[in-house]
Amino acid sequence: MTVSGKLAEPVRGQVNVDGLLLSADPLLMRLHLRSGGSEGGPLAVPELAELCRISRRLGMNLSRAAQASDDDCRIDMWVETRFSSSEKEQQLNLAIIDWKERPHNESDKIDPARERDFDRLEGRGAIRTNAALRIIAQQMPVEAGQASDAIGQSLLDIYDVIPPSAHARLLEAVAERQPIRNQRMREKGGSQRLFVLQGHPLIDKAGVFAGYRFTATPDDPETSGKDAKAVAGKLISDSLFGFQLGPALRQPLGKIIANAETISSKLEGPLRGDYASYAKDIASAGRHLLDLVNDLSDLEAIERPGFTVAADDIDLVDLAHRAAGLLAVKASDHQIRIDLPKESEKLPARGEFRRSLQILVNLIGNAIRYSPDGSVIKVRVSTEDELARISVTDQGDGIAADDQERIFEKFERLGRSGDGGSGLGLFISRRLAHAMGGSLTVASAAGKGSTFTLSLPDRKEP
Repeated sequence: MTVSGKLAEPVRGQVNVDGLLLSADPLLMRLHLRSGGSEGGPLAVPELAELCRISRRLGMNLSRAAQASDDDCRIDMWVETRFSSSEKEQQLNLAIIDWKERPHNESDKIDPARERDFDRLEGRGAIRTNAALRIIAQQMPVEAGQASDAIGQSLLDIYDVIPPSAHARLLEAVAERQPIRNQRMREKGGSQRLFVLQGHPLIDKAGVFAGYRFTATPDDPETSGKDAKAVAGKLISDSLFGFQLGPALRQPLGKIIANAETISSKLEGPLRGDYASYAKDIASAGRHLLDLVNDLSDLEAIERPGFTVAADDIDLVDLAHRAAGLLAVKASDHQIRIDLPKESEKLPARGEFRRSLQILVNLIGNAIRYSPDGSVIKVRVSTEDELARISVTDQGDGIAADDQERIFEKFERLGRSGDGGSGLGLFISRRLAHAMGGSLTVASAAGKGSTFTLSLPDRKEP
């Protein structure tokens, strides 16, 4: 059903003090159910649920704009709340007097393959939802299996919130576009697997809330209860930063980034231009710190005795296209074109998929960072001496001969302290290349750009 404009009759609903949807007209009930709600359950449309909560908290009737999202459209509404009382309890009446549906922007559509690349790059399970919490991409940990039928369903159709009392708080967080931290969920159905979800709100290019990106970590009951202290002690002794400080830092940084992006996108209303600019600076600084945390976690991992990588069958041409796809927005912001090998080309190699992708993302990302706007970055592949090679060439200022080995040292940025990098990317990338039986080299000259080449053991196709 497509609805647009002022309604002949308001769409009505009734919510009790606990946020339960007591009754609803068909149009509202359909939206509620498609947002993951159930008959008689908490109102599942995030902005409507939040409006009801604010109205109850203030003890006032409210009238304001709200937005919801369905599979194929965004819905702009004008909603009024009115208090009423029955013999049993006070209730809140909803009246939606304006309902406009418009299709999602093409830029809002997510390429599932690209999402899976982000997931594999991070090495964690992840779930991507739209603004209505409907799952549009999922890559769960290997040990957890895959729920292929989850795509298109509401997150709340697939998982139960633990404890059940946290259901309303989850919807409030979604309505306020806030990060969701350490939310325990149980998979419905026969498996009953437990996960801990961390959710980061996403804002599209138009400044509109586009959904959430959740990371999912299996919640192992064996690591709780009486064994918690022993497990914690082991983690501290084995890996202080990666297991302790890293997660502790990611949580507040994620909140800072999400809140700053919400402010800069003016989701909460008009904002002075300079304030929006300040918020963008805060978000940028937060992302820089988060990248540093991730780099330090990687640094700790590769320097741990016995560090190993997987030996996957990979295709370097395919990985080049995936890495470029992950960086497409960044390149576009600088009018930089990434010239890639044809997808029909193949270059089989042996190396861990995630780590190889990580290296290429770092190389292409550096090329974007140090290339002039409007330039071209060339990615080429070749074979030599039973090695598969992929090179990334930029049109930047180049690197002097005396500095070409220094750039692979820890925290080395050749004096470019304001470039947004941590000085660890190339060091980590080279160590990863060596761990996979390959190498990472550079050829450059001052003023003539640079070429970084990743070499990995080749893999003969049968």
